[in-house]
Amino acid sequence: MIRSRLGKHWLSKTLFECGLIVLSISLALSLNGWKQNRDYEESVTRSINNFENEIKRNRLRIEDVKDYRNGVQEVLKNHNSAGKERSDTEFRQIMDALQPIVLTNSAWETAMATGVLARMDFELVSALTLTYNTQNRFNEEYRMTVRTLLEPSNLNDQNLELTIHNASQFVTNVIAQEAELIAYYDQMLKMLNLHISKET
Repeated sequence: MIRSRLGKHWLSKTLFECGLIVLSISLALSLNGWKQNRDYEESVTRSINNFENEIKRNRLRIEDVKDYRNGVQEVLKNHNSAGKERSDTEFRQIMDALQPIVLTNSAWETAMATGVLARMDFELVSALTLTYNTQNRFNEEYRMTVRTLLEPSNLNDQNLELTIHNASQFVTNVIAQEAELIAYYDQMLKMLNLHISKET
């Protein structure tokens, strides 16, 4: 009788302790999952804010050089239509002054490296991809075209007039592409603001 009471007591105590262990593990896992979700949400919010700040800065950089680009375009057009002796030194100076804008993409690189993009809204990620790909394509085309225009074979007396004409066309294209980038940035900022207002 005493043994049966001890056995029941031991069994109920063991079951109670097992129940507590299972409950503790379940609670710990739930807390860990909640903390992980909160961390993911914070990293997404931080990334969205980083995208917004970076895109605003890039947009401002384009706006800052708009008048200068138009001025260079005028100089090249006048230079092209003047019918005077043109020098490769003068042309090089014009092209050297036409420096590319430094458009950053560190928010994009960071979001990709940390895996935050996988936790963001698909439409937002799709729009960000399009915006940053357009920006990268613009940067690559810009550098490649300037390199081509400044090749020694394009600066000799026979080809200089054509090169100046091509440079004038290039600056016209740059102005159009920068306007296109601003349109992408404006759309992107609207989307980002929408996501920021949803989270607050």
